[in-house]
Amino acid sequence: MRPVIIVTGVGKGFGRQLFKKFVSDYHVVGITRSADDISSLEEEMYDAKPNFELIQSDITDYDMLERKLSACLEGKANSVYALINNAGLRCRKSFLSLSMADIKNVAEVNLFAAIFLSKIVMPFFINNGAGRIINISSILSKNALPDLSAYSLSKAGLDGFTRSLASEFGDQGITCNSILPGFCKTSYFDKFKSNDDLYNMTLSRIPANRWGTDDELIGICELLLSARGAYLNGTSIPIDGGWTAS
Repeated sequence: MRPVIIVTGVGKGFGRQLFKKFVSDYHVVGITRSADDISSLEEEMYDAKPNFELIQSDITDYDMLERKLSACLEGKANSVYALINNAGLRCRKSFLSLSMADIKNVAEVNLFAAIFLSKIVMPFFINNGAGRIINISSILSKNALPDLSAYSLSKAGLDGFTRSLASEFGDQGITCNSILPGFCKTSYFDKFKSNDDLYNMTLSRIPANRWGTDDELIGICELLLSARGAYLNGTSIPIDGGWTAS
C-alpha cells in the first residue's frame, strides 16, 4: 500500500491544494468539517478515488475525530507515514476586545487539535520506525500585526510544540517541522487584495515584492516528506519572500 498521509483542513485553500497534489503519490486521508467540501472533492477527484479517503469531522471534537480516524487507519497501520496539521482559524480583534473564549477557540483549532492528532499518529510512527509531521504555522508566530494576538500566540505555541516533538522522537526516524507561510495566494487572497491600502502595505514589506503561491508552499512540504528532507528536524521555515528577514 502507498504511504498514508493525513491532512487536515482539506476543504478549501491550501489544504485542498495539498490534498490534490499528494493524492498522486500517497494514500491521503483528508479531514474537513464540511459535507459540501467532501462532496465537491469526491466529484473533482473521482478518478483518483482509490488513493484517498475523506473524513467529515470538526477537529476539535476529539471523541469523534479519534473514532473516525482510527476506523479509517484500521488495516493501514504499517503504512501510516505522515501528518500535515493544516487546519487553522484566525480571529481579527484587538487584544482588549478578545474574550478568553475567543483565545481558547483559536488555540483549540490551531494548537491543541494538532497536539491531539500527533498523539494519535505517533504510536504508528514509532512502530514503523519512521514518520513525518508538518505543522502549518505562520510568520506571525515570529512577527506580529495588530489585532491578531490570539492567532500569533497559537502559532507560536505550535512552533514550540514542533521543536519538542523533534527533540523527543528524532532518534526514532521521526521528524517534525513547521512551515511559516507569509502572504500567499490562498483562499483569502482575493478578499485581501480588494483592500488596496492593506494589500500595498504587505507588498511594501516583502523584499520579493509579490505574494507567494500554493506551489511554493507545497514544494517545501514535498521536501520535508521525502528522503532528501530526513535531516531537517525541529525547524520553522519561513516561506515569505523575505518578510521575516527585513
